[in-house]
Amino acid sequence: MRAGSISLVLVCHRSSEALPDCLSSFRRQAAAAGVEAEVVAVDHSEDQEEARRVADAGVDRLLERPNLGYAAGLNAGVAEARGEILLLANPDVRFFEGSLERLVAGLERGFDVVGPRFVWDDEGTVLLPPAEDPAPLSEIGRSLRRRWKSSWSRGLSRDLEATWQIWTAESTMPVNSLRGALLVLRAETMDRFGPLDEGYFLYYEETEWLWRARRRGARLGLAAEASVRHRWGHSTSSTDGAVEIEQRSRERFLERNYLPISRWLLRAVSGGDQRPPIAVSELSDSEEIPEVEADLWLASPSPHLMPALGCVQSKGLPQGFVDFCRSWKWVVAAAVRDGATWRISGAWVWGR
Repeated sequence: MRAGSISLVLVCHRSSEALPDCLSSFRRQAAAAGVEAEVVAVDHSEDQEEARRVADAGVDRLLERPNLGYAAGLNAGVAEARGEILLLANPDVRFFEGSLERLVAGLERGFDVVGPRFVWDDEGTVLLPPAEDPAPLSEIGRSLRRRWKSSWSRGLSRDLEATWQIWTAESTMPVNSLRGALLVLRAETMDRFGPLDEGYFLYYEETEWLWRARRRGARLGLAAEASVRHRWGHSTSSTDGAVEIEQRSRERFLERNYLPISRWLLRAVSGGDQRPPIAVSELSDSEEIPEVEADLWLASPSPHLMPALGCVQSKGLPQGFVDFCRSWKWVVAAAVRDGATWRISGAWVWGR
């Protein structure tokens, strides 16, 4: 293992179409940073033709394995990786200019695990939601805000301010969790905190690993200046029974990491009213969202705007993203900031 070498570890499941963009952007950034880089791909497609396409995309080492889940794939890839620094990633990410250097710089600043600021589009204007803190009190608080309008209203300014701070940050900042589509860490950190739990087939595997590391003193950092595109749902959209798998993984996570009293409280406050807690204007598919000057534009399939994608300080959401949202029933809202106090200045809903 050479000092400064980097291994990109990918778990692929019918991912050959997305892979070339990921690999070319990674290799460009590695070359710009002047580091030795390799790509280790674990293919779970169980299809020889698909595995050939993955190999032809330009990976350095390909492991063909039965699909035992994302955690098992990552563990297998990590065992083969030779780099001092590991990038554990989905194959549908795209590295923007300077992102790799800035992610590695986060490690050099003392963070144990670093993630990027994820964006949805090639222009980097639509930001993905910050990762949710998996701590029991935080999860119970989110359930309270989904159930009762009064709880939602009381937490509005706090939640939007937290999103604002992350979406407008200009350097690596400490966070309580990270999104699992790309995690950057040293190989020695992986050795210190152990492999991912292969009891998870899909979902929550990185949540539990990060929660375990955090409880043992790991510092998690979000490199806000490092933009990486992620079209979420690439792999899960081709996975049969994804909703049921996610529910089983969630139940496993709660059972293994929450005390019985926390699980009881969470069950007691879950559910409730799913109507929007704010006044919304109904739009037909052909109607446009009005242009409004806002500090935050938010879009979410949840009526409570949790979690939400969005834009910072604009008159609206990009048209391409609006067109994408029309495939579902989405709530879109404009939020205005006065100091650290927030208010919703307009909200709209449409879709099937």
